[in-house]
Amino acid sequence: MFQDIQYIKTRANLIRQSYIEDMEKHLLAFEQKLINNGIQVVWIKEEKELSETILKSFSKPNNNKIAFDLPSIPKDFQEKNAFFKQISIKEFEDFKDQVEHLVVKANFGVVENGTLVLVDKESKSCFNKVEYLHIILDLNNLVIKQSDLEPLLYLLKGDNNNFSFPKDIKFISGPISQIINSTNFGFDEKFTTKPVKTIVYFYDNGITTILEDTVLRESLYCIDCGKCKNVCPVYKHTQNFTPIELVYNNCFDENRKTTQIFENTTLCGNCNEVCPVLIPFTDLLIFEMQKAKNKHSRERNIDLYKYFSKRVRMNKLYTWYNKYFFIKKQYPKNKKLANYFKEQKLPFFNIKMSHKNESND
Repeated sequence: MFQDIQYIKTRANLIRQSYIEDMEKHLLAFEQKLINNGIQVVWIKEEKELSETILKSFSKPNNNKIAFDLPSIPKDFQEKNAFFKQISIKEFEDFKDQVEHLVVKANFGVVENGTLVLVDKESKSCFNKVEYLHIILDLNNLVIKQSDLEPLLYLLKGDNNNFSFPKDIKFISGPISQIINSTNFGFDEKFTTKPVKTIVYFYDNGITTILEDTVLRESLYCIDCGKCKNVCPVYKHTQNFTPIELVYNNCFDENRKTTQIFENTTLCGNCNEVCPVLIPFTDLLIFEMQKAKNKHSRERNIDLYKYFSKRVRMNKLYTWYNKYFFIKKQYPKNKKLANYFKEQKLPFFNIKMSHKNESND
């Protein structure tokens, strides 16, 4: 089944499309299944609300102990650290400290059976050691059927089409039992248990706004694999936006009034090449550039389709003369990015050519 990677990617794209196109119906069905399984559901609009809701669950006015297994801890939460003590997952695993609250992000939810799917989490052995388990689930990260998980899990890990299933996949379909050590009688160790209070946060964070745009909603197919970040020359040198973050960021009107989208992409197409769910990054960025161009007077004279729409044109910049003026026009203030391109050998805009050059070296 997994010999034809392009077939798997196409199937994954269709799986994501089928869920995204009818997201509201599936979300409500998933919510009801979680509730029936004894899991509390809270709908969260933005990061500040997420932080405030977790803080409200604290039972003590201060010195609450919490561990995070997240790509990044919400800034608003960090600013209120007087209410809690943060414990690392490593310390928690090694029994160096106890933790009452664990915050983790789910990779997927399965609508069919109300199951949460967590992949390769550092805290995988800690779920039954806390009183509160807080699980964040982005609204777009659900699949309709259990069978839809297989291709997505397969594509989630690996690079350059060398994919494999994750090492650890945890399924949660109801509250976990917290293990409490009650008594010790020689070798006869007795335990009691109680349910871990499990709360799932349906996290919007702009997803429903993106959903309203019939073009940009394709960006919601993202499964957070991080592959676009790994091949983006702009992110490598600026650390500002990964390709998917740049798409998301410019979905909102307030960001279209700035020139940041022009300063943080070359539309090289590297992200298109590696995306396991076939998100058309270049097309989406051009679409957003056009909208930003119409709103920002400084960019109105840019002919986007002349400079950006065809990647083949970029790969034809074989002379230092064309390369110099292209860079000078497109990156007059972004010195880091301009210097990066000046250092590259021609042609330099496409990942396939980069791989060819590496193999020759």
